[in-house]
Amino acid sequence: MAQNKPFEETIIEMSQNKIRFLDKVNKQFYLDLMAYFTEKEDDGSTRIMAEYTKQSFDMMLDLFHRGRKEGKVDLKYSDEFLILYFQALVEGISSPSIYERILPYTEEWTELLVKGIAPNK
Repeated sequence: MAQNKPFEETIIEMSQNKIRFLDKVNKQFYLDLMAYFTEKEDDGSTRIMAEYTKQSFDMMLDLFHRGRKEGKVDLKYSDEFLILYFQALVEGISSPSIYERILPYTEEWTELLVKGIAPNK
């Protein structure tokens, strides 16, 4: 984010950073960590959603605004919708049936995300 690269490059680089990190992590550690972060709190939310909301909200809004200026994020999608969309993705990933199988698909997941919010051309 701090390098102020174009929207697509930023999203892809963020994903690749995550892939490089996860490649170095022991698979059992990853599964144990995900189990911890996806445990439901008393209010029904997960730790991963709380962390996502706390750390990523402003950064994601900045990224969406950058994407809109570059014509990479369709103007029809409001900030509220995009945040809700990402929250739904994070909550979905927090399911053991997903996070146990998603690791090899991080790059495809990112590509689909970028293409999915792009304007029709």
